[in-house]
Amino acid sequence: MRNPRYALLSGLYAVALCHDVRGLYGDPVPPPRVRHELRGCEPRGELARAVTQAVVEGTAPLGTLDIGTPGGDWRLTAVRVLGARGDVVTVESAGPPRRLHGAYGAVPCANLVRVSPPPGEPTHEEVTFLGCSPRGALRDALAAGATEFETLRYQVLDRTTNPQHEAEAGRVTAAALSRLHHELVDLTVAFPRSGLIPPPTREVWDLFHDHEPPPAPGTWRRYTGSARAEWLNQAARRAHRDPRPVPGTAYALDGHGVTDEDAFLCALGEAVLGPGRAFEVGAPRALGAELSGCTLVWHHAAVARACLGVTPLLAARRPATFQEFVDGFRAEGVRVVLD
Repeated sequence: MRNPRYALLSGLYAVALCHDVRGLYGDPVPPPRVRHELRGCEPRGELARAVTQAVVEGTAPLGTLDIGTPGGDWRLTAVRVLGARGDVVTVESAGPPRRLHGAYGAVPCANLVRVSPPPGEPTHEEVTFLGCSPRGALRDALAAGATEFETLRYQVLDRTTNPQHEAEAGRVTAAALSRLHHELVDLTVAFPRSGLIPPPTREVWDLFHDHEPPPAPGTWRRYTGSARAEWLNQAARRAHRDPRPVPGTAYALDGHGVTDEDAFLCALGEAVLGPGRAFEVGAPRALGAELSGCTLVWHHAAVARACLGVTPLLAARRPATFQEFVDGFRAEGVRVVLD
C-alpha cells in the first residue's frame, strides 16, 4: 500500500495498513475513577490529615498514596479521600493500583479492596480504520471467519511511514469491504474513549506529515495545552537532522509568549534552529551545553520570569524556573542578555 496514514499492530508487527480513520478525533473522556476501601488501615501523615478533612467536609484531595499490605505494596494516584468508618478508609483514584517493590513510607493496611464504581458513561466507542490491507495474523483470522480478536495498537504514520504517535486501539469488532477503497476492508475497533485525540493534535500531525517541518515561523503559537506539547514532540523527533548552533553566534529569542516550559522550548528551538525545530533535550544545563559559546538575547524576558516554573502541581515533574534556565545556560558558557 502506498502512503498509508495508519497502521494497526499486534506486538511489534503491523497487521494492517490503513488509508484513513473515522471517529478517532474528538475530546477524550477521562477514564472512570476507581473506588477502593483501605481496610484495617492506620492513617498517618497526609492520609490522616485528609481523613480528618473528609470527615468534616465530605471529601479531601490527597494526591499519590502508597499502601503496604501483607500481599505487597501498591500505589494509587490522584487520590481523593471520601470518608472513614472505623478502620476502613474509602478513597477514589485514577485507575487501578500499581504494584510497587519496597515502597518507603507506605501506609500499613490489612487489605486493599476495589469497590465497584457506580454506573457511568461507556468507556469505549467504535472507531473505524478505513481502507485497510490486513496482513499476518489478522489477515489469517479474518480469512478463517474469526469473531474474536486480540487487542491491537495503532500508529499514526508520516509520509515516510515513520510513526508520529502510537497508542492502544482496542479489539476489532467488525470487518467489512470498504466502500471507498477498492478491494480493501474497513476495520472497526472498540476504542477507549480516554484515548481519543483532540482535533488540534491532528492538525499538528498533519503539519509535520511531510519530511520537512512546517516552514512558517511562529506557527506553534496557535496551539495550546496538549497540542503544543505534541508540536514540541514532533519538532524534537527531527532534531538529528537539524543544523547545530554555531559558537560565537548571537540568537534572538522572542519571549513575549513564553508562559510555560513548552512555549519556551518551542521559542528557543525556532530562534536557534529554525521554524518547526526543537532541541531533543529540555533541562537547563543540557540546553546550555548545546548553546555553549553562543549569545542568547532574550527579548521580553519579564514574561518568562513571571511564569516559568510557578505551577509545579500541574506537571508530572517540577518544571524548571526562569532563573534555573538562565543559570544553567551561563554555567555552560552561554552569554545570556535579558531584554
